Amino acid sequence: MTVSRALSADPKVSALVTEETRERVETMATEMGYTPNLLARSFATGRTGMLGLLTFEIGWEPAGRQTEQILRAADRQDYQMLMAIAAHRLPQTPLEDQALQIDQLIARGVDGLVIRTRGDEGESERIQAAVRERVPVVSYYYPTTNLSGVVLDLERDYLEATQHLIRLGHERIGFMGVWEEKGPVSDKAKGYRQAMDKHGLPYEFLPFLTIDGRGGYLMGKKLGDRFTAIVCRDDYTAIGLCRGLRESGLRVPEDVAVVGSGDLDPGAYVTPALTTLAPPYEEIALSAMDLMLQQLKGDDTPRQVTLRSQLIVRESCGASS
Repeated sequence: MTVSRALSADPKVSALVTEETRERVETMATEMGYTPNLLARSFATGRTGMLGLLTFEIGWEPAGRQTEQILRAADRQDYQMLMAIAAHRLPQTPLEDQALQIDQLIARGVDGLVIRTRGDEGESERIQAAVRERVPVVSYYYPTTNLSGVVLDLERDYLEATQHLIRLGHERIGFMGVWEEKGPVSDKAKGYRQAMDKHGLPYEFLPFLTIDGRGGYLMGKKLGDRFTAIVCRDDYTAIGLCRGLRESGLRVPEDVAVVGSGDLDPGAYVTPALTTLAPPYEEIALSAMDLMLQQLKGDDTPRQVTLRSQLIVRESCGASS
């Protein structure tokens, strides 16, 4: 019991032994190469000191950067992260895969779950059905109902990005991203259309060919002079678009201004440097961890934190500031 108290990370517990005793225990533990038995500790405390992180992509730079920040935020609170990726492991649907991974993470004894949401219809209900109130849950990116989460206000972000182009004098502005007239509408597209409607300008959604830079590249090669500015769903698409436009004889930004999203590291060094919406990766992670800690302390009131991206203005939109 004396050793347990001396090595406790809780100052109130370690204070139960004298400073001299604590130092002697720490010295002996170091000499013996002692490490705490986490399994035994979990039996005693009812906590494993481990959180589950469920995402569905880490290969793309924005997803990887966000994952890294969440791991760092957990480490600051002395929590380990057990990761799972809902990457279409089941032959039926990726949505069932999400529920499967949730169940497997909980079975491994995590104290709580941090989940990167997809934003599809019924996701909140699917997550709650899979969790069954066994552990606290915090989602991030898209909003969830009756769960704590961190949300990016993508609609306002794209409203601001589009209005920036309008203030620069552009009227023929296109949007390259997800849009379905009779189905779910992406928040990015909503923000773009809201800005165009607000200023009485016609909106147009460009066919989305692929989910990487190649889609933007192919579209840029055949657009011609239909637009003087284009807002893209992400930086990959925007970088590909810039090259396609140049190869078709158009100049960026003199003939066509381009704005992306995600703040890819290469975006600052391509020519022209890419104007982009930069998500607050670290703030998302810290907010998610704060919501998780509140629940682990017994406060299970669902809360939502809404954050905004920062518009980083560079050369590709034709404005230096």
